[in-house]
Amino acid sequence: MVLLREARAMPKVTFVHNLKPDAVQAAVSGMSDPAGYLVAPGNATGQGLELTRFVRGLGFDLLVDNGNFALLGPIGRQFGVEARTLHEEVRTAERALGRTARGPGDLPADLSARYGDLADRVRRAAVDAVPADASLALAQDALDPTSVIGVEDLTMACWLRLDVEPAYLRRPRRAYRRMNRSVARRAVRAAAARGDPAAVPTLPVASALSFNTAKDAGREFAAAGLTSISMGFGAYMADDHFTDHLYRDRRRIDLGANLPQRYTRTVAAAVGFWEGYDEVAHRPPARFHFLGVGAPIMIALLALAARRTPELSFDATSPILDATQGGTIYSDRPAHLKLRTRKVAHRLAREPALTWDCPCPFCTDFTGRSPFDYARGHAWFATTGATDVTTADLAPGGALFEAYPLLSEPAAGELRREVSYARVGHNHWIIDRLARSLTRASARGTLPVRVTSIIRDYQARTTPVFARAVEVGLQLAAG
Repeated sequence: MVLLREARAMPKVTFVHNLKPDAVQAAVSGMSDPAGYLVAPGNATGQGLELTRFVRGLGFDLLVDNGNFALLGPIGRQFGVEARTLHEEVRTAERALGRTARGPGDLPADLSARYGDLADRVRRAAVDAVPADASLALAQDALDPTSVIGVEDLTMACWLRLDVEPAYLRRPRRAYRRMNRSVARRAVRAAAARGDPAAVPTLPVASALSFNTAKDAGREFAAAGLTSISMGFGAYMADDHFTDHLYRDRRRIDLGANLPQRYTRTVAAAVGFWEGYDEVAHRPPARFHFLGVGAPIMIALLALAARRTPELSFDATSPILDATQGGTIYSDRPAHLKLRTRKVAHRLAREPALTWDCPCPFCTDFTGRSPFDYARGHAWFATTGATDVTTADLAPGGALFEAYPLLSEPAAGELRREVSYARVGHNHWIIDRLARSLTRASARGTLPVRVTSIIRDYQARTTPVFARAVEVGLQLAAG
């Protein structure tokens, strides 16, 4: 597929960093230049409150979240065992079908009924868990925000967390639409109570489980006159399940293979929202924030899907968690990939011509103080011929611990802090550089060409199933 030059104005794309002491230190030292910070009211106590005051004093933008993400975990744990048991029955039914379920008629009636009961109880828990709108506004305003994430119905996010899919429920499409209509109306009331909306823009949260539910959400938010909006995408990105189809209005699109939903649904929801919004408002939203999206490949696809909106922003904790807990470091050469540190270490050990040459200030600073010992790594591989690197190899006392300090996994202490600081900073640097490149392409009117190039580079270096998934995403986003 060849994408031509886009003639319309394109968006400014930014990534908002989570407000952490290390993130602020990186900015103050000049090693990073964040578009702003995000903090939830529940995290802005003690040192967190001091940080909010500090970054506002420096003139940084501060996006105050509604804090609802923290509620997903307890609700997920409350219903998790039951949800997993039901999902095992879905898998059994799907194996008998030879495909993924396309509606409740594909499941035993009793199973669908039990899913309906679970969905009702999860909804009640979600509604009860969310604080009153007025209380939320007071907590957010106390932090001197430049913008805030607004009201939300947490139901669909909880359903996603628990794998409660529309295909398992005997619920009409209008039931999902009513949830977004209620949120849109609450957002209008909350804005009126807040006063001047231009002083502190509020971004209420739309919810969706699919293209169709996202399209209806767009219709409702447009009908309410809301122009600054957010939507939670973190649950999509945490979804490890696969599907062989999706619905666009009444048309079923068969994907030809079981593809990861984190790619297909994420883009489909964005495309659906913009389509529904434009249908009613005859223009795109002025501003949109993607909650919970930190994967570079998805930032590119979503920027393309939302390209008619002037201001797009993203946030996620994944760059932090990947660097500190997942042993994952980001790359944009030769493609935007998430690389396991163990695999990077193994390749450096077996290919003497390779070096870690990242130019970011975090890698440059760290390796200047703790350089790679490539000869040690080469000697290890020459001696062992190992087919992979284990976590133990990179841990204290491991054969490669001193060979590749940036990739190592030290115990708690100063070296652990330095490694984490460098890797988190590096991951954010890669995302910030991507956002700037997308913005430059936007200014030139070549965003479709730029995103297509990013996808092609990724496809050339990933597995066939993920290559196909991002192709579906590209086709949806390009329109």
